[in-house]
Amino acid sequence: MKSNLYSIFVFLIGLFATYFVTKNFQQVEINAQKIEISTQSQAIAHTVKMQVLSHSQQLSITAQRWQTINQINENWQRDTNSLITLFPALSDISVYLLKKQPKLNIDNKYQQYFASDTELLQTAKQLFSLKKRLSISESSRVFQSDHEVIGNKQIITYQYAPIFIDKELIGYLQSTVNITQILDQLVAKFQITYPFSLSETGRTIYTVLPNDVLITDVKQQFSIPLLGHEWKLMVWPMHQHHFYRYAAIIGLILSILFSQLFYLVRLNKANKHKLSTQKSHLSAINEDFKASKSKLIQSNKLSSLGEIATGIAHEINQPLQVICIHADMCQESLQKQNYQLVEKSFSSIISQVERIEKIVKQVGSFGRDSELDNYNKETPASIFENVIDIVINQYNQEQVELRQVLPPSLPSILCNKTQIEQVLVNLLINAKDAVEDCEEKIVFIKAHDKQGKLYIEVSDSGSGIEPSKLDDIFTPFYTTKALGRGTGLGLSISYSIIHQHKGELQVSSEMNKGSTFTVILPLNN
Repeated sequence: MKSNLYSIFVFLIGLFATYFVTKNFQQVEINAQKIEISTQSQAIAHTVKMQVLSHSQQLSITAQRWQTINQINENWQRDTNSLITLFPALSDISVYLLKKQPKLNIDNKYQQYFASDTELLQTAKQLFSLKKRLSISESSRVFQSDHEVIGNKQIITYQYAPIFIDKELIGYLQSTVNITQILDQLVAKFQITYPFSLSETGRTIYTVLPNDVLITDVKQQFSIPLLGHEWKLMVWPMHQHHFYRYAAIIGLILSILFSQLFYLVRLNKANKHKLSTQKSHLSAINEDFKASKSKLIQSNKLSSLGEIATGIAHEINQPLQVICIHADMCQESLQKQNYQLVEKSFSSIISQVERIEKIVKQVGSFGRDSELDNYNKETPASIFENVIDIVINQYNQEQVELRQVLPPSLPSILCNKTQIEQVLVNLLINAKDAVEDCEEKIVFIKAHDKQGKLYIEVSDSGSGIEPSKLDDIFTPFYTTKALGRGTGLGLSISYSIIHQHKGELQVSSEMNKGSTFTVILPLNN
């Protein structure tokens, strides 16, 4: 009895010593990792910003060099060829004229003029926001559009440099800048070596993220102000330092060896037989449970739509308010015979109606019976876009941050699109509910392909799931939510849908750190 007390006392001392040493190592490594990420983020932000600005500065210098119409006509071919030679990421250089006269003596494909705002919106919508009047003091200013994805999965943006003739703004020198090409060159030349992701307004611009990197390894975003836009940068550490984990294991092992070795030897034989019997018994129970468990598949879309109905109503209410405002403005403008304002108001009303139409189509598509849909080849990017549009308003209303690492160039999959969207909506709603009581409300969604399979991970920063409950979460009618918050069918239905697609739905969780649900789908069904 006394030896047992001594062994327990030594074991407890070892545990306390291990705890304090491990916490110290952990804090040192966390601080070092924060410094590493901060330093690399500043370096990457500076490199990206300087590369994009160098293109805009050269475009501005070219526009300022032209002082007369004749100089544009005479030097057009030489100057534009020099730009493209100096900056291969530039293309489609042309002039957007604000007035019909003077017309340039260059090929018509290199100059654009629009007689009305309606024609401008229909033909080149990205030019509509450009100012038609500028002071000569703003001659060196360059404007940039939002980024776009073109057919070959390349990310581009448009840059515009004002052209002044006799101190009067006559138009803009415009060019297309291939952002993907610029960043590919930086990565290929090892000017950027750390895993990173760039995004704007929540949509991915560029990402270099190895498959073994966890999206939860980064908790901080950095802003890159760029020509009136704000890009978001996330950087992942190059090396993971987990010495403190090994220190804890070593300390625990030493504590056990010095305090409990003789006791464990005595109990080993008896426990081995007992554990073998229990293992056989538990295996038999588990096999019976698996054999008797039936797959329950029925639609829970109405439940999901009920949870996000507030967000959908808010999203529709905003354009309705804008329509009402512009309708009143139309009435006043008609009375004043100000038809130009009437035209602008009608354009705004049409834009808001199209926005409502898109919302209604998305909700209608999500809510219809998915059993009527066939399996078709679908791009993951289109599935992600529909899912994000359905849940994003509820995320915003409940102040939950949704971080995305969703490359636009993932290969297509053969699937029932509506059912896969239903699975992802279920997972995102569950993740949102998991963080609602947390100080840091963050949900991650990441996708990548590996060895012929598509991996989609949904992670949260919630409190995690108890290990004893992990085996039950896919059981029909089993739920960890409060009474009235869930039916207990969402994960069961999601598991059945993924199984029908010859895929897997996996879950991992760590208490006080959060949970990760991984959807694995074959790319060649």
